[in-house]
Amino acid sequence: MAHVHAPGLVLRLDPKTLANEGASYTGADDEELSPQQYFVCLESNAKDALWVPLFAAPGSDRKGIAEAAKTGQTRWTRAPSFYDHRQLCRVAHKAAQRAAAAAYDESTPKTANRIIIAQLPSRADFAADGDFHPMADNYAIR
Repeated sequence: MAHVHAPGLVLRLDPKTLANEGASYTGADDEELSPQQYFVCLESNAKDALWVPLFAAPGSDRKGIAEAAKTGQTRWTRAPSFYDHRQLCRVAHKAAQRAAAAAYDESTPKTANRIIIAQLPSRADFAADGDFHPMADNYAIR
């Protein structure tokens, strides 16, 4: 059974699959995402959702997610997590399902990884809708 893509849900997604499935992105050409990158759902509608890539290390302009704001599997809850307000993906729900399968996401609807809604970054902190471009145009796995 597939996850319901709702704000706060965290999945491991494969960025290459996202790019191949037509995802759009606000990041720069030199962004580096791993093949099993955690992403958090920021907003969702009937067709697609906004997903924010999460990183295990701090970096320039990255903000942390408190461990206390995380629920789910130990691999997720005990690892540090950071996000960059310049990076946001718009992903169709089917593409997210395929990218989760490609990244071997192990969560299930009953054991879902999440960030508490009150601790989610605000949509207003990220790029405007007009800043999205095809992920395939600027993304390469390193």
